[in-house]
Amino acid sequence: MSHLRSQAPPARACLLLSWELTNDQDLRRIRAELHHFFTARELDEPARNDDIAQRIGLVATELGGNALRHGMPPIVVRLLRDEDGYILDVSDHDPHHAPESAELPQQFRAGGRGLHIVRSLTRQLCWYATEDVKHVWASFPAPHERPRSTPRWGAADVVPPC
Repeated sequence: MSHLRSQAPPARACLLLSWELTNDQDLRRIRAELHHFFTARELDEPARNDDIAQRIGLVATELGGNALRHGMPPIVVRLLRDEDGYILDVSDHDPHHAPESAELPQQFRAGGRGLHIVRSLTRQLCWYATEDVKHVWASFPAPHERPRSTPRWGAADVVPPC
């Protein structure tokens, strides 16, 4: 049984980045692109750029890895933004099986701690399903952005404003 709350993310969130996930190598690419996205931005507290990039990257790896192991393709990882922060949404096409947190055993064993790790790094961790798709999503507070005088993104990196 799932220990996650069943709830859709805020409807007012807009899409920033999106990837289709097909294998473990894609997870490495997603983490690198998330790191670039956050560290190329001008924020009031530069140390928070790396922190949020690391947190969201690790959560993308955990949720994406779970979807690869337990879900059904296609698997899509999306970074969203709303006025409260960032939302990482991972979807797969197995809406009939809720995400499950493994009970923490008394003895150490490999695996089964991904959702526990994700919970410790996020503000909120939830899931919901439509008729064909299951979504597991996590929210993060946003670092405070400073106004920029000149863009720092290349033409291929431009993300439309929310």
